[in-house]
Amino acid sequence: MKKIILVFLFVIFISSFANSQNDDFTNAILKAKKNLFTAMNNFEEKDLLKCRGEFERLLQLKKNEWIVNYYLAYIDYSISAAAMGSNDVDKVKKYTQSAFTLIDKSIEQKDDFCDSYVLRMSLNFNRWMYESDKMEDIIASTKEADDAAVKLDASNPRYYLMKGISLFYTPESFGGGIDAALKMLDKSYTIFQTRKEVVDYYPDWGYDLACGYIAMGFMKRDKEGDLDKAKTYLDNGLEKCPESGFLLNTVKKQYDEKTRKN
Repeated sequence: MKKIILVFLFVIFISSFANSQNDDFTNAILKAKKNLFTAMNNFEEKDLLKCRGEFERLLQLKKNEWIVNYYLAYIDYSISAAAMGSNDVDKVKKYTQSAFTLIDKSIEQKDDFCDSYVLRMSLNFNRWMYESDKMEDIIASTKEADDAAVKLDASNPRYYLMKGISLFYTPESFGGGIDAALKMLDKSYTIFQTRKEVVDYYPDWGYDLACGYIAMGFMKRDKEGDLDKAKTYLDNGLEKCPESGFLLNTVKKQYDEKTRKN
């Protein structure tokens, strides 16, 4: 009887310890995710690097390392994207390659997570800036990630978002253009209306980007009524994401300048 009781108490102890470890991880990653959300709104490299350190410390918990590596890759991708805006080719290359290493590690640890392939697909877009001579490899790698992402979750709004953003900057002669981008971005926007991630600390970013790029698309197309449509999407984005640095510092400024000229 004593042996049975001891075994029972040992099982309870192990279960309680495991739950405690899980709670520590969940609380820590939710806190890190919240800080990353703030850093993305400010879009300052120093803030992103600070968040990067916070996620790196989470690896010490040895729990769900794949999602931590995803966020580390996402941070590096974000820094490389900012560097593209300033045409800093060396920084784009450095952080894109670092992000590839991290997202590949994440995929190796969990190969059925759609967002990892969405991010890998997006990282391939960056390669055009520093190794356009490897066109065939970039196209093949992009398609491989694209196919994997849509196969795993055809209703992922970030999949359509990142394809839409790519089309936004791709000339019509190469299959891109505003109308093609708007079609893809609208699909992302629609899915975002009802999207709920299955785990709280899974990535849920992108709604403000969808609203913002749709607004910029309408402003760039500039047909009759497009400016009003742009305002609607800008307002919708700010209603849900009032602190979005992208909407406030990029899209709204473009809209204000456009309305002044008109």
